[in-house]
Amino acid sequence: MKLSSELSRAACDRGWRVESAVRGIAGILVLASIALALFVDERWLLLTAFVGVNLLQSSLTGWCLMSNLLGLAGVGRGGRHA
Repeated sequence: MKLSSELSRAACDRGWRVESAVRGIAGILVLASIALALFVDERWLLLTAFVGVNLLQSSLTGWCLMSNLLGLAGVGRGGRHA
């Protein structure tokens, strides 16, 4: 499959493995940015805002760049398993 068509696929086409991975990555980024904001610089909270905006955008449009990148990496191939 061509890269451009692979990146344009809707997140729902990726299956539950990818959805779980996206949630895990988002959670790690949020927790890391909070820790960095507490111990390094408050501006790290912008990363939390960025993750939140992307989660909202993907819930409204059904398109998620992270799920497409994970799909390119081979996550979620072989069916819709949790």
